[in-house]
Amino acid sequence: MLEKLSRYFTAEGELFHGKSRWTSAAVAVLLLGLFASSCWAEEASCHGAYDLYFVLDNRSGSVANDWVEIYSFVKNLTDRFVSPRMRVSFIVFSAQAKVLLPLTGDRYQIEEGLKRLREVQPAGETYMHEGIKEASAQLQRQTTKSSSIILALTDGKLEVYVHELTVQQADEARKFGARVYCVGIKDFDEQQLADIADTKDQVFPVKDGFHALKGIVNSILKRSCTEILSVEPSSVCVNESFNIVLRGNGFALGRSNEGVVCSFIVNQQTF
Repeated sequence: MLEKLSRYFTAEGELFHGKSRWTSAAVAVLLLGLFASSCWAEEASCHGAYDLYFVLDNRSGSVANDWVEIYSFVKNLTDRFVSPRMRVSFIVFSAQAKVLLPLTGDRYQIEEGLKRLREVQPAGETYMHEGIKEASAQLQRQTTKSSSIILALTDGKLEVYVHELTVQQADEARKFGARVYCVGIKDFDEQQLADIADTKDQVFPVKDGFHALKGIVNSILKRSCTEILSVEPSSVCVNESFNIVLRGNGFALGRSNEGVVCSFIVNQQTF
């Protein structure tokens, strides 16, 4: 997908309309960098930097027998978000929610969180709203703006009042800039999850059981990952205006384009 942004720079890095007033050499090299490209192949990955909140159903029932599949799914997806600036949180819910891993980008802490996740013993009810509430609480505490994704997973139909509360909590999370995705396994209600997620396209049904979770990892990456793969031009001439052209994936994801922020770094300054 192609997006064009017209921007003009002074030597001090300020933006204004009109000609650029570079006072340096006759030809200035604009170091925008080229982002590594990725493809949606067997080992697809995402180079975008995200805060990724996993909200996982760990009630008793079928989940208890297949928890290792959920753990493997989470580990696989975590490994595919490869940006060094990615941060992850693991939250499980049943009758209550528990934060197994507070939001962190520390790779050692993430590995320790995965170990705790693997040892979870499923029990209780399916109160998804409690899990999303814990994600929202962490969102509120963040002091810097970041791209946030909540990925909620369940294997059952929600009670009517739980569904209503979960929709409310998802809307609350969106107020803080999060995008909400849902994964439904086996006996779930797809319309319920569509109400919770940003759009119906952000619901991932897994009707063949827990073993099929690994088959949707690439689909989740493709529908959630926003990344810039190339930037043009790589150099510009003094006193010439120019267009910045960004090529990448996922620019149209989400419910709307309102509130979308594009930032880039030039000579160690963020615009």
